[in-house]
Parts: sequence; structure tokens; C-alpha cells
Amino acid sequence: MRVFVAIDLPNSIKKTIGSLIEQLQLKNNNIKFTKIENLHITLKFLGELKSDNIIHIENFLNKIALKNKSFEIDLKDSGVFKNLKDPRILWVGQNHNAEFENIASCIDELFTKEHHICHITLARLKNIAPQKAKELLELTNFFIQNNDLNFRVEEFSLYESILQSSAPIYKQIKKFKLQV
Repeated sequence: MRVFVAIDLPNSIKKTIGSLIEQLQLKNNNIKFTKIENLHITLKFLGELKSDNIIHIENFLNKIALKNKSFEIDLKDSGVFKNLKDPRILWVGQNHNAEFENIASCIDELFTKEHHICHITLARLKNIAPQKAKELLELTNFFIQNNDLNFRVEEFSLYESILQSSAPIYKQIKKFKLQV
């Protein structure tokens, strides 16, 4: 099964980001945008794992949750993966936050040493000109700087990603409550 660790977004944040996606769609409607109900902050994509390994991952993530407190997060960063010359993903991320970064680095330690940028995928960009990607990024930056995208994180989750032709289906495996 394909699994990842994520922070769910409150409905109010999903609605606000949904407004951004609507604006971006007006600029280019043949880009594959993330469905509003699938928006989340990816902490770590773990890839294909055997179901036997899930219990060990759950135990590890539970230990992380027990050692970390809930916190406020502000979504004020954005970017493009791979890069603007070869754009693949348009994303939104958070400002520097010590609690958030501690949780992300604990998860990174178990699964890989490579640095991972935690992010919300807005769109998958295929065969898009660098100039168009730059325009989308500028609009995204303007939007996130001018909207309140602050919320309290009280938990994170382990999800299974079931790939389908229209859009993936995310099935929550387990929630992990942070300390108060």
C-alpha cells in the first residue's frame, strides 16, 4: 500500500485555498489541480509499504505525537518542485515554526536522511511553460500573503493513497493526537 503522513486542514482553510485554486484555474484550465477534499500538508510520503510494516510505523508516529505539543501554523510560503525551468508541482507551505519542524525532522529521521519540504500540493504541472509556472506562482504568492491561512494543529495522520485515473483517494489509517 502507498502511504504518507499528513496534517489535515480545517474546512475554513480548505475553502480559502479552494478560492485560490479557482483563480489559478482561470489562468490555465488544463492543469491537474488538487481536489479541495484532498488538500492536506504532506509531512512525509513513505511510498509503497507492506501492510505488515504499518503497525511499526503507527508505533513510531505515536511516540512522536506523545513528545510534541499542538501548535499554530501560518501558511505563507509557496514554490514549485522541481524548479521554475522544469515545473512539476505548485505548492503552498508554512512559515518557519519550531514545533512543526521538530515533528517533520523526527519523521524524516526514521524514513530517510534527505531533506523534505512539507507542503500542500495545489497542482501537478505537466508540459507547462516556465513563464506560465512563474505566473501561477506569483498569483499564489500574492494570494497567500493577502489571506489569513493560520490554524492550530492538534494532530497528524497516517494515510493510504489509492491511485485512480481521476484523482487519488486518501484513506485515513490512524490519527495521532499531539499533546495539549
